[in-house]
Amino acid sequence: MMRNVIFAFAFTLFVSPCLVAQPAKVAVDPLRKLPVTALRADFQLMRNALEQLHPSLYWYTPKARLDSVFDGAYAMINRPMTESEFMYLLYPAIRQIRCGHTQLEHSAAYQKAPNRPRAVHLPFDVFVQDNRAWLIPNRSTDSTLKLGTELLSINGVGSAELIQAGVGIWNGDGYNRTWNEFFLNEYDFFEDVCWAVYGWKGPYTLQLKEPDGTVQTTTVSAPTKPAAAPQKPTPKLTAAEAERLAREQEEAHKRSYLNLRFLPDSATAMLTVNALEYGDEAFYEQAFRQIEQEQTKNLVLDIRRNHGGDVRIISKLLSYLADSNYVMLRQVIGKVANPGKNQFSAHFDPALTRSYFASFRPGKKMEAGYEFAFTPEMGSITGYQPVAKAHRFRGVVYVLIDGGTFSNGSNFAAALKAQCRKAVFIGRETGGTELGCGGGTNNKLTLPNSKLVLQFPWMRLISASRNPVDGQGLLPDYLVNYTPQAIASHGDLDVAKALELIRDHQPVGK
Repeated sequence: MMRNVIFAFAFTLFVSPCLVAQPAKVAVDPLRKLPVTALRADFQLMRNALEQLHPSLYWYTPKARLDSVFDGAYAMINRPMTESEFMYLLYPAIRQIRCGHTQLEHSAAYQKAPNRPRAVHLPFDVFVQDNRAWLIPNRSTDSTLKLGTELLSINGVGSAELIQAGVGIWNGDGYNRTWNEFFLNEYDFFEDVCWAVYGWKGPYTLQLKEPDGTVQTTTVSAPTKPAAAPQKPTPKLTAAEAERLAREQEEAHKRSYLNLRFLPDSATAMLTVNALEYGDEAFYEQAFRQIEQEQTKNLVLDIRRNHGGDVRIISKLLSYLADSNYVMLRQVIGKVANPGKNQFSAHFDPALTRSYFASFRPGKKMEAGYEFAFTPEMGSITGYQPVAKAHRFRGVVYVLIDGGTFSNGSNFAAALKAQCRKAVFIGRETGGTELGCGGGTNNKLTLPNSKLVLQFPWMRLISASRNPVDGQGLLPDYLVNYTPQAIASHGDLDVAKALELIRDHQPVGK
Protein backbone atom coordinates (compact mmCIF):
# COMPACT_ATOMS: atom_id res chain seq x y z
CA MET A 1 0.00 0.00 0.00
CA MET A 2 1.05 3.59 -0.59
CA ARG A 3 1.55 5.39 2.72
CA ASN A 4 0.52 8.95 3.48
CA VAL A 5 -0.36 10.11 0.01
CA ILE A 6 -1.44 13.50 1.38
CA PHE A 7 2.17 14.30 2.14
CA ALA A 8 3.90 12.43 -0.63
CA PHE A 9 3.04 14.07 -3.93
CA ALA A 10 6.08 14.90 -6.04
CA PHE A 11 6.81 18.62 -6.14
CA THR A 12 9.51 20.26 -8.24
CA LEU A 13 11.15 23.40 -6.91
CA PHE A 14 12.07 25.80 -9.71
CA VAL A 15 14.80 28.33 -8.96
CA SER A 16 15.27 31.36 -11.18
CA PRO A 17 18.89 31.92 -12.23
CA CYS A 18 20.50 34.93 -10.60
CA LEU A 19 23.95 36.45 -10.88
CA VAL A 20 24.16 37.48 -7.24
CA ALA A 21 25.14 35.05 -4.49
CA GLN A 22 22.20 33.16 -2.99
CA PRO A 23 21.79 32.98 0.78
CA ALA A 24 22.39 29.63 2.43
CA LYS A 25 19.28 27.47 2.69
CA VAL A 26 17.79 27.34 6.15
CA ALA A 27 16.20 24.08 7.23
CA VAL A 28 12.47 24.41 7.76
CA ASP A 29 11.08 23.43 11.13
CA PRO A 30 7.81 21.62 10.28
CA LEU A 31 6.48 22.53 13.72
CA ARG A 32 7.14 26.25 13.37
CA LYS A 33 4.19 28.55 13.98
CA LEU A 34 3.26 30.91 11.15
CA PRO A 35 1.78 34.30 12.16
CA VAL A 36 -1.88 35.07 11.61
CA THR A 37 -1.18 37.86 9.11
CA ALA A 38 0.88 35.52 6.90
CA LEU A 39 -1.73 32.76 7.03
CA ARG A 40 -4.57 35.15 6.22
CA ALA A 41 -2.62 36.54 3.26
CA ASP A 42 -2.11 33.00 1.95
CA PHE A 43 -5.80 32.22 2.39
CA GLN A 44 -6.89 35.34 0.54
CA LEU A 45 -4.52 34.65 -2.36
CA MET A 46 -5.79 31.08 -2.58
CA ARG A 47 -9.42 32.18 -2.52
CA ASN A 48 -8.87 34.88 -5.14
CA ALA A 49 -7.14 32.42 -7.47
CA LEU A 50 -9.93 29.85 -7.11
CA GLU A 51 -12.65 32.44 -7.67
CA GLN A 52 -10.98 33.78 -10.80
CA LEU A 53 -9.79 30.55 -12.42
CA HIS A 54 -11.41 27.37 -11.12
CA PRO A 55 -13.74 26.10 -13.90
CA SER A 56 -16.28 24.42 -11.61
CA LEU A 57 -16.01 26.29 -8.32
CA TYR A 58 -19.79 26.56 -7.95
CA TRP A 59 -20.73 23.48 -9.98
CA TYR A 60 -21.88 21.48 -6.96
CA THR A 61 -21.93 24.07 -4.16
CA PRO A 62 -23.84 27.34 -4.76
CA LYS A 63 -21.80 30.54 -4.53
CA ALA A 64 -23.62 31.82 -1.44
CA ARG A 65 -22.95 28.57 0.40
CA LEU A 66 -19.28 28.40 -0.63
CA ASP A 67 -18.75 32.06 0.26
CA SER A 68 -20.10 31.30 3.72
CA VAL A 69 -17.75 28.33 4.07
CA PHE A 70 -14.73 30.39 2.97
CA ASP A 71 -15.68 33.26 5.30
CA GLY A 72 -15.96 30.81 8.18
CA ALA A 73 -12.55 29.28 7.45
CA TYR A 74 -10.96 32.74 7.26
CA ALA A 75 -12.45 33.66 10.63
CA MET A 76 -10.85 30.56 12.17
CA ILE A 77 -7.38 31.86 11.28
CA ASN A 78 -7.11 33.61 14.62
CA ARG A 79 -3.91 32.16 16.06
CA PRO A 80 -0.45 31.16 14.81
CA MET A 81 -0.47 27.70 13.22
CA THR A 82 1.93 25.10 11.92
CA GLU A 83 1.85 24.16 8.27
CA SER A 84 -0.12 21.00 9.07
CA GLU A 85 -2.64 22.84 11.23
CA PHE A 86 -3.20 25.33 8.44
CA MET A 87 -3.68 22.53 5.92
CA TYR A 88 -6.28 20.78 8.07
CA LEU A 89 -8.11 24.07 8.58
CA LEU A 90 -8.24 24.67 4.81
CA TYR A 91 -9.28 21.21 3.70
CA PRO A 92 -12.93 21.24 4.88
CA ALA A 93 -13.44 24.42 2.84
CA ILE A 94 -11.63 23.02 -0.20
CA ARG A 95 -13.68 19.84 0.15
CA GLN A 96 -16.88 21.80 -0.52
CA ILE A 97 -15.75 22.45 -4.10
CA ARG A 98 -16.26 18.73 -4.70
CA CYS A 99 -13.50 18.49 -7.29
CA GLY A 100 -11.15 15.53 -6.94
CA HIS A 101 -8.43 17.38 -8.85
CA THR A 102 -8.39 20.17 -6.26
CA GLN A 103 -6.03 19.04 -3.50
CA LEU A 104 -3.55 20.46 -0.99
CA GLU A 105 0.05 19.32 -0.62
CA HIS A 106 2.64 20.02 2.03
CA SER A 107 5.54 22.24 1.03
CA ALA A 108 8.60 20.66 -0.56
CA ALA A 109 10.68 21.76 2.44
CA TYR A 110 8.24 20.10 4.85
CA GLN A 111 8.38 16.83 2.93
CA LYS A 112 12.17 16.84 3.12
CA ALA A 113 12.43 17.93 6.77
CA PRO A 114 14.06 15.16 8.85
CA ASN A 115 12.03 16.09 11.94
CA ARG A 116 8.62 16.21 10.28
CA PRO A 117 5.94 14.11 12.02
CA ARG A 118 6.17 10.46 11.02
CA ALA A 119 3.38 7.99 10.47
CA VAL A 120 2.37 5.84 13.44
CA HIS A 121 1.07 2.55 12.08
CA LEU A 122 -1.95 0.79 13.50
CA PRO A 123 -1.54 -2.80 14.74
CA PHE A 124 -4.23 -3.90 12.26
CA ASP A 125 -5.60 -3.03 8.83
CA VAL A 126 -9.08 -1.61 8.30
CA PHE A 127 -11.61 -2.25 5.55
CA VAL A 128 -14.08 0.64 5.03
CA GLN A 129 -17.40 0.29 3.23
CA ASP A 130 -20.66 2.25 3.48
CA ASN A 131 -19.47 4.32 6.45
CA ARG A 132 -18.55 1.24 8.50
CA ALA A 133 -15.19 -0.36 9.26
CA TRP A 134 -13.97 -3.91 9.87
CA LEU A 135 -10.66 -5.28 11.14
CA ILE A 136 -8.26 -7.15 8.91
CA PRO A 137 -5.35 -8.62 10.90
CA ASN A 138 -1.82 -7.95 9.70
CA ARG A 139 1.61 -9.13 10.85
CA SER A 140 1.58 -6.90 13.93
CA THR A 141 -2.03 -7.63 14.95
CA ASP A 142 -2.78 -8.78 18.49
CA SER A 143 -3.87 -12.44 18.34
CA THR A 144 -7.15 -11.58 20.10
CA LEU A 145 -8.35 -9.51 17.13
CA LYS A 146 -10.36 -11.58 14.68
CA LEU A 147 -10.88 -11.18 10.97
CA GLY A 148 -14.28 -9.70 10.15
CA THR A 149 -14.79 -8.07 13.53
CA GLU A 150 -16.56 -4.74 13.08
CA LEU A 151 -14.69 -1.76 14.49
CA LEU A 152 -17.21 0.44 16.30
CA SER A 153 -14.82 3.00 17.81
CA ILE A 154 -11.20 3.84 18.66
CA ASN A 155 -10.44 5.73 21.86
CA GLY A 156 -14.10 6.66 22.16
CA VAL A 157 -14.40 8.08 18.65
CA GLY A 158 -16.91 6.23 16.48
CA SER A 159 -15.79 4.68 13.20
CA ALA A 160 -18.29 6.79 11.23
CA GLU A 161 -16.68 9.95 12.67
CA LEU A 162 -13.19 8.68 11.82
CA ILE A 163 -14.29 7.86 8.28
CA GLN A 164 -15.85 11.32 7.92
CA ALA A 165 -12.59 12.88 9.10
CA GLY A 166 -10.80 10.96 6.34
CA VAL A 167 -13.34 12.12 3.78
CA GLY A 168 -12.79 15.69 5.00
CA ILE A 169 -9.06 15.72 4.20
CA TRP A 170 -9.25 14.46 0.64
CA ASN A 171 -11.35 16.01 -2.10
CA GLY A 172 -13.61 13.93 -4.34
CA ASP A 173 -15.75 14.52 -7.41
CA GLY A 174 -19.39 15.37 -6.91
CA TYR A 175 -21.38 13.56 -4.27
CA ASN A 176 -20.16 9.97 -4.47
CA ARG A 177 -17.94 8.50 -1.75
CA THR A 178 -16.18 5.66 -3.57
CA TRP A 179 -13.06 7.75 -4.37
CA ASN A 180 -12.66 8.58 -0.68
CA GLU A 181 -13.35 5.00 0.40
CA PHE A 182 -10.73 3.86 -2.10
CA PHE A 183 -8.11 6.06 -0.43
CA LEU A 184 -9.17 4.98 3.06
CA ASN A 185 -8.71 1.35 2.06
CA GLU A 186 -5.89 1.30 -0.48
CA TYR A 187 -3.69 4.18 0.67
CA ASP A 188 -4.09 3.87 4.47
CA PHE A 189 -5.96 7.13 4.96
CA PHE A 190 -7.77 5.61 7.91
CA GLU A 191 -4.40 5.20 9.61
CA ASP A 192 -3.43 8.75 8.65
CA VAL A 193 -6.57 10.08 10.32
CA CYS A 194 -5.63 8.36 13.57
CA TRP A 195 -2.08 9.69 13.83
CA ALA A 196 -2.20 12.94 11.83
CA VAL A 197 -5.66 14.28 12.67
CA TYR A 198 -6.25 12.82 16.15
CA GLY A 199 -2.59 12.54 17.18
CA TRP A 200 -2.89 8.95 18.46
CA LYS A 201 0.33 6.99 18.91
CA GLY A 202 -1.06 4.07 20.91
CA PRO A 203 -2.24 2.29 22.87
CA TYR A 204 -5.69 2.06 21.28
CA THR A 205 -8.92 1.24 23.08
CA LEU A 206 -11.19 -0.51 20.61
CA GLN A 207 -14.89 -1.19 20.82
CA LEU A 208 -15.57 -4.23 18.65
CA LYS A 209 -18.58 -6.13 17.43
CA GLU A 210 -17.88 -9.82 16.82
CA PRO A 211 -19.51 -11.65 13.88
CA ASP A 212 -21.93 -13.27 16.38
CA GLY A 213 -23.09 -9.80 17.56
CA THR A 214 -21.13 -9.73 20.82
CA VAL A 215 -19.74 -6.28 21.68
CA GLN A 216 -16.51 -6.05 23.62
CA THR A 217 -13.83 -3.51 24.49
CA THR A 218 -10.13 -4.25 24.30
CA THR A 219 -6.86 -2.28 24.34
CA VAL A 220 -3.99 -2.95 21.95
CA SER A 221 -0.54 -1.40 21.70
CA ALA A 222 1.06 0.24 18.70
CA PRO A 223 3.27 -2.17 16.73
CA THR A 224 6.93 -2.18 17.61
CA LYS A 225 9.26 -0.90 14.96
CA PRO A 226 11.17 -3.81 13.38
CA ALA A 227 14.93 -3.71 13.51
CA ALA A 228 16.51 -2.30 10.39
CA ALA A 229 17.96 -4.90 8.07
CA PRO A 230 21.72 -4.70 7.60
CA GLN A 231 22.68 -2.70 4.54
CA LYS A 232 24.17 -4.75 1.73
CA PRO A 233 26.90 -3.16 -0.31
CA THR A 234 25.71 -1.97 -3.71
CA PRO A 235 27.41 -4.00 -6.44
CA LYS A 236 29.21 -2.08 -9.15
CA LEU A 237 27.64 -2.53 -12.56
CA THR A 238 29.08 -2.11 -15.99
CA ALA A 239 27.30 0.25 -18.36
CA ALA A 240 25.76 -2.72 -20.19
CA GLU A 241 24.58 -4.31 -16.92
CA ALA A 242 23.09 -1.03 -15.72
CA GLU A 243 21.23 -0.60 -19.03
CA ARG A 244 19.90 -4.18 -18.85
CA LEU A 245 18.77 -3.70 -15.24
CA ALA A 246 16.98 -0.46 -16.11
CA ARG A 247 15.23 -2.17 -19.02
CA GLU A 248 14.13 -5.07 -16.81
CA GLN A 249 12.81 -2.68 -14.16
CA GLU A 250 10.87 -0.73 -16.79
CA GLU A 251 9.35 -3.94 -18.20
CA ALA A 252 8.42 -5.10 -14.69
CA HIS A 253 6.77 -1.73 -14.04
CA LYS A 254 4.76 -2.04 -17.24
CA ARG A 255 3.60 -5.54 -16.31
CA SER A 256 2.44 -4.25 -12.93
CA TYR A 257 -0.32 -2.09 -14.49
CA LEU A 258 -0.61 -3.20 -18.12
CA ASN A 259 -0.88 -6.85 -19.09
CA LEU A 260 -2.82 -9.35 -21.16
CA ARG A 261 -3.47 -13.00 -20.38
CA PHE A 262 -5.76 -15.68 -21.72
CA LEU A 263 -7.79 -18.32 -19.96
CA PRO A 264 -6.95 -21.90 -21.01
CA ASP A 265 -9.58 -22.10 -23.77
CA SER A 266 -8.51 -18.71 -25.26
CA ALA A 267 -12.18 -17.76 -25.58
CA THR A 268 -11.71 -15.29 -22.73
CA ALA A 269 -8.91 -12.75 -22.37
CA MET A 270 -8.13 -10.52 -19.40
CA LEU A 271 -6.64 -7.10 -20.16
CA THR A 272 -5.46 -4.98 -17.22
CA VAL A 273 -5.06 -1.23 -17.72
CA ASN A 274 -4.56 0.23 -14.22
CA ALA A 275 -2.69 3.35 -15.38
CA LEU A 276 -1.88 5.42 -18.48
CA GLU A 277 1.67 6.08 -19.60
CA TYR A 278 3.24 7.22 -22.84
CA GLY A 279 4.05 4.31 -25.11
CA ASP A 280 1.04 2.24 -24.01
CA GLU A 281 -0.54 2.66 -27.45
CA ALA A 282 1.93 0.16 -28.93
CA PHE A 283 0.92 -2.37 -26.29
CA TYR A 284 -2.77 -1.89 -27.14
CA GLU A 285 -2.11 -2.60 -30.82
CA GLN A 286 -0.13 -5.73 -29.97
CA ALA A 287 -2.73 -6.93 -27.44
CA PHE A 288 -5.70 -6.59 -29.78
CA ARG A 289 -3.81 -8.27 -32.62
CA GLN A 290 -3.21 -11.23 -30.32
CA ILE A 291 -6.85 -11.20 -29.13
CA GLU A 292 -7.94 -11.36 -32.77
CA GLN A 293 -5.52 -14.19 -33.56
CA GLU A 294 -6.84 -16.24 -30.62
CA GLN A 295 -10.44 -15.65 -31.80
CA THR A 296 -11.36 -14.44 -28.35
CA LYS A 297 -15.07 -13.92 -27.69
CA ASN A 298 -15.02 -12.41 -24.17
CA LEU A 299 -12.74 -9.67 -22.89
CA VAL A 300 -12.47 -8.85 -19.18
CA LEU A 301 -11.12 -5.28 -19.12
CA ASP A 302 -9.80 -4.21 -15.72
CA ILE A 303 -9.70 -0.41 -15.31
CA ARG A 304 -9.90 -0.47 -11.53
CA ARG A 305 -7.38 1.82 -9.83
CA ASN A 306 -6.94 3.70 -13.10
CA HIS A 307 -6.60 7.31 -11.94
CA GLY A 308 -6.34 8.64 -15.50
CA GLY A 309 -3.63 10.41 -17.45
CA ASP A 310 -3.24 11.76 -20.97
CA VAL A 311 -6.62 11.42 -22.70
CA ARG A 312 -4.94 10.63 -26.03
CA ILE A 313 -3.59 7.36 -24.63
CA ILE A 314 -6.87 5.95 -23.38
CA SER A 315 -8.68 7.26 -26.45
CA LYS A 316 -6.54 4.85 -28.45
CA LEU A 317 -7.78 1.99 -26.26
CA LEU A 318 -11.38 3.04 -26.98
CA SER A 319 -10.69 2.90 -30.72
CA TYR A 320 -10.47 -0.91 -30.50
CA LEU A 321 -13.73 -1.28 -28.56
CA ALA A 322 -16.23 1.31 -29.84
CA ASP A 323 -19.01 0.20 -32.19
CA SER A 324 -18.17 2.94 -34.69
CA ASN A 325 -16.39 6.30 -34.84
CA TYR A 326 -16.62 7.62 -31.31
CA VAL A 327 -16.37 10.64 -29.02
CA MET A 328 -13.91 10.43 -26.14
CA LEU A 329 -14.56 13.94 -24.77
CA ARG A 330 -17.49 16.09 -25.74
CA GLN A 331 -16.06 19.45 -24.62
CA VAL A 332 -13.25 21.16 -22.75
CA ILE A 333 -14.57 24.26 -20.99
CA GLY A 334 -13.17 26.92 -18.68
CA LYS A 335 -14.04 30.02 -16.70
CA VAL A 336 -11.77 32.47 -18.55
CA ALA A 337 -10.54 32.67 -22.13
CA ASN A 338 -6.86 32.23 -21.33
CA PRO A 339 -6.17 30.95 -17.80
CA GLY A 340 -2.43 30.93 -18.49
CA LYS A 341 -2.49 34.73 -18.38
CA ASN A 342 -3.43 35.57 -14.81
CA GLN A 343 -2.33 37.78 -11.94
CA PHE A 344 -1.05 34.79 -9.94
CA SER A 345 1.48 33.55 -12.52
CA ALA A 346 4.44 34.09 -10.16
CA HIS A 347 2.92 31.51 -7.80
CA PHE A 348 1.99 28.83 -10.36
CA ASP A 349 4.30 26.04 -11.49
CA PRO A 350 6.02 27.49 -14.60
CA ALA A 351 6.48 24.08 -16.25
CA LEU A 352 2.76 23.34 -16.00
CA THR A 353 1.95 26.80 -17.32
CA ARG A 354 4.22 26.20 -20.33
CA SER A 355 2.45 22.87 -20.86
CA TYR A 356 -0.89 24.69 -20.94
CA PHE A 357 0.28 27.12 -23.63
CA ALA A 358 1.68 24.22 -25.69
CA SER A 359 -1.56 22.25 -25.45
CA PHE A 360 -4.49 24.67 -25.73
CA ARG A 361 -5.68 27.54 -27.84
CA PRO A 362 -7.47 30.43 -26.11
CA GLY A 363 -11.09 29.57 -25.43
CA LYS A 364 -14.07 30.72 -27.51
CA LYS A 365 -16.88 32.52 -25.69
CA MET A 366 -19.97 30.50 -24.95
CA GLU A 367 -23.15 31.58 -23.23
CA ALA A 368 -21.45 30.72 -19.94
CA GLY A 369 -17.68 30.37 -19.91
CA TYR A 370 -15.34 29.38 -22.74
CA GLU A 371 -14.78 26.31 -24.91
CA PHE A 372 -11.20 25.24 -25.60
CA ALA A 373 -9.60 23.52 -28.55
CA PHE A 374 -6.25 21.74 -28.54
CA THR A 375 -3.27 23.04 -30.48
CA PRO A 376 -2.44 21.30 -33.80
CA GLU A 377 0.53 19.62 -32.12
CA MET A 378 -1.81 17.92 -29.63
CA GLY A 379 -4.25 16.81 -32.32
CA SER A 380 -8.03 16.61 -32.21
CA ILE A 381 -9.32 15.28 -28.89
CA THR A 382 -12.94 16.47 -28.80
CA GLY A 383 -15.43 15.49 -31.45
CA TYR A 384 -15.55 12.21 -33.38
CA GLN A 385 -12.46 10.02 -33.48
CA PRO A 386 -11.85 7.16 -35.95
CA VAL A 387 -12.00 3.56 -34.78
CA ALA A 388 -8.89 1.42 -35.19
CA LYS A 389 -8.20 0.32 -38.77
CA ALA A 390 -7.48 -3.25 -37.70
CA HIS A 391 -7.87 -5.72 -34.81
CA ARG A 392 -11.09 -4.21 -33.43
CA PHE A 393 -12.77 -6.39 -30.81
CA ARG A 394 -16.39 -7.33 -31.58
CA GLY A 395 -17.13 -9.61 -28.62
CA VAL A 396 -18.49 -8.91 -25.15
CA VAL A 397 -16.46 -6.58 -22.90
CA TYR A 398 -16.78 -7.10 -19.14
CA VAL A 399 -15.44 -3.87 -17.62
CA LEU A 400 -14.22 -3.90 -14.00
CA ILE A 401 -14.57 -0.53 -12.25
CA ASP A 402 -14.19 0.79 -8.70
CA GLY A 403 -13.66 3.96 -6.68
CA GLY A 404 -10.12 4.21 -8.04
CA THR A 405 -11.46 4.59 -11.60
CA PHE A 406 -11.03 8.34 -11.78
CA SER A 407 -10.34 11.31 -14.06
CA ASN A 408 -9.76 10.11 -17.63
CA GLY A 409 -10.12 6.54 -16.38
CA SER A 410 -13.70 7.42 -15.49
CA ASN A 411 -14.18 9.46 -18.69
CA PHE A 412 -13.11 6.38 -20.64
CA ALA A 413 -15.67 4.25 -18.80
CA ALA A 414 -18.40 6.81 -19.60
CA ALA A 415 -17.44 6.90 -23.29
CA LEU A 416 -17.30 3.10 -23.51
CA LYS A 417 -20.72 2.73 -21.90
CA ALA A 418 -22.22 5.20 -24.39
CA GLN A 419 -20.58 3.73 -27.50
CA CYS A 420 -20.13 -0.02 -27.01
CA ARG A 421 -23.37 -2.00 -26.95
CA LYS A 422 -21.64 -5.13 -25.69
CA ALA A 423 -20.01 -3.53 -22.65
CA VAL A 424 -21.04 -4.80 -19.21
CA PHE A 425 -19.83 -2.97 -16.09
CA ILE A 426 -18.98 -4.86 -12.91
CA GLY A 427 -17.78 -3.63 -9.52
CA ARG A 428 -18.50 -0.37 -7.77
CA GLU A 429 -19.36 3.24 -8.70
CA THR A 430 -16.45 5.01 -10.36
CA GLY A 431 -14.63 7.62 -8.29
CA GLY A 432 -14.88 10.15 -11.10
CA THR A 433 -18.30 11.45 -12.08
CA GLU A 434 -19.90 10.09 -15.24
CA LEU A 435 -20.47 13.62 -16.57
CA GLY A 436 -16.78 14.54 -16.49
CA CYS A 437 -14.16 16.16 -14.27
CA GLY A 438 -11.61 18.91 -13.86
CA GLY A 439 -8.57 18.50 -16.08
CA GLY A 440 -6.76 19.72 -19.14
CA THR A 441 -4.11 21.53 -17.12
CA ASN A 442 -3.92 20.87 -13.38
CA ASN A 443 -1.59 23.58 -12.16
CA LYS A 444 0.00 24.03 -8.74
CA LEU A 445 -0.31 27.29 -6.80
CA THR A 446 2.32 27.75 -4.08
CA LEU A 447 1.10 29.93 -1.23
CA PRO A 448 3.93 32.41 -0.55
CA ASN A 449 4.08 32.28 3.26
CA SER A 450 3.18 28.74 4.31
CA LYS A 451 4.46 27.28 1.02
CA LEU A 452 1.50 24.92 0.95
CA VAL A 453 0.71 23.85 -2.60
CA LEU A 454 -2.85 23.95 -3.96
CA GLN A 455 -3.37 21.89 -7.10
CA PHE A 456 -6.47 22.70 -9.11
CA PRO A 457 -7.65 22.44 -12.74
CA TRP A 458 -7.85 25.31 -15.16
CA MET A 459 -10.44 23.52 -17.32
CA ARG A 460 -13.24 21.01 -17.07
CA LEU A 461 -13.61 17.95 -19.30
CA ILE A 462 -17.14 16.99 -20.38
CA SER A 463 -17.45 13.26 -21.06
CA ALA A 464 -19.26 11.49 -23.89
CA SER A 465 -21.87 10.06 -21.51
CA ARG A 466 -25.42 10.26 -22.81
CA ASN A 467 -27.56 10.27 -19.67
CA PRO A 468 -25.34 10.97 -16.65
CA VAL A 469 -26.61 11.84 -13.19
CA ASP A 470 -24.55 14.93 -12.39
CA GLY A 471 -22.40 14.43 -9.30
CA GLN A 472 -22.58 10.64 -9.47
CA GLY A 473 -20.03 8.20 -10.83
CA LEU A 474 -20.78 5.59 -13.46
CA LEU A 475 -22.77 2.84 -11.77
CA PRO A 476 -22.04 -0.81 -12.52
CA ASP A 477 -24.57 -3.13 -14.15
CA TYR A 478 -23.57 -5.69 -11.51
CA LEU A 479 -22.70 -4.31 -8.08
CA VAL A 480 -20.03 -6.28 -6.21
CA ASN A 481 -19.44 -5.54 -2.53
CA TYR A 482 -16.33 -6.92 -0.88
CA THR A 483 -16.05 -8.59 2.51
CA PRO A 484 -13.19 -8.47 5.03
CA GLN A 485 -12.60 -12.16 4.33
CA ALA A 486 -12.18 -11.54 0.61
CA ILE A 487 -9.78 -8.65 1.28
CA ALA A 488 -7.69 -10.72 3.69
CA SER A 489 -7.48 -13.66 1.27
CA HIS A 490 -6.80 -11.40 -1.73
CA GLY A 491 -9.88 -12.78 -3.44
CA ASP A 492 -10.97 -10.97 -6.60
CA LEU A 493 -14.78 -10.92 -6.44
CA ASP A 494 -15.08 -8.68 -9.51
CA VAL A 495 -13.23 -11.13 -11.76
CA ALA A 496 -15.24 -13.97 -10.22
CA LYS A 497 -18.47 -12.17 -11.16
CA ALA A 498 -17.28 -11.60 -14.73
CA LEU A 499 -16.38 -15.28 -15.14
CA GLU A 500 -19.74 -16.28 -13.67
CA LEU A 501 -21.55 -14.15 -16.28
CA ILE A 502 -19.43 -15.63 -19.05
CA ARG A 503 -20.09 -19.16 -17.80
CA ASP A 504 -23.84 -18.55 -17.55
CA HIS A 505 -23.98 -16.81 -20.95
CA GLN A 506 -25.91 -13.82 -19.66
CA PRO A 507 -27.47 -11.91 -22.59
CA VAL A 508 -25.76 -8.64 -23.43
CA GLY A 509 -26.98 -5.75 -25.55
CA LYS A 510 -28.33 -2.24 -25.25
